[in-house]
Amino acid sequence: MKTYLAAAAMAFATVSSAHAATVFTSLPDLTVAPVVAGYCSSCNPFLQFRIYDTFTLASDATVNAVTFALDTRFYSGNSVNLGFFALNGALPGAQLASYTVAASDFAFTDTVTDFIKLVTVDIAPLDLMAGSYDISFFNANGLSIPAYAKAGGNLYQSGNFFQASQFYPDRSAAFSLEGVSAGAAVPEPGTWALMIAGFGLAGASLRTARRPKLVPARPA
Repeated sequence: MKTYLAAAAMAFATVSSAHAATVFTSLPDLTVAPVVAGYCSSCNPFLQFRIYDTFTLASDATVNAVTFALDTRFYSGNSVNLGFFALNGALPGAQLASYTVAASDFAFTDTVTDFIKLVTVDIAPLDLMAGSYDISFFNANGLSIPAYAKAGGNLYQSGNFFQASQFYPDRSAAFSLEGVSAGAAVPEPGTWALMIAGFGLAGASLRTARRPKLVPARPA
């Protein structure tokens, strides 16, 4: 019976894991060293830079967590705002969602260098259709987002009347989006079959084990 229960549990775990995964990552390995220590977002109250990076979803997805790299030398320790935007050509368009995450909610998941760390934050579920979007990183008191080498990348730093906005070709922020992908939400038929068979056999074994044994009567 233990074998049947183990098979059923394994199948259930396979189904469950398909519902929570990385739906996008800007780099194959987020722990590689950056090419630039960091771009400001905002630097100071007068400049108010904001860093944007473009991502593309191959299928519809629900995003519920974001992992990103930050340079702790130039981070004020306050909350960070994560924004999601539609694209207007190559520029950020209409804002789709905005999340302000307190520093106390940061989960430091990995260290890239002595001062660059990966942070994971949970967000309220965001439903996005397949397509391209911008994500932004911002802190009004000071935030530094490292830049990484990426062919075709186009990191964007917005400015204001004190400083012009600028694209940085072949560079990207390091970030990943976790959640549920529409393509991964439906288990393979073989997984369903294994799960159903495992639970069915486990149930049959339990019924057999609980059935009272008949003891033949002794002759008089």
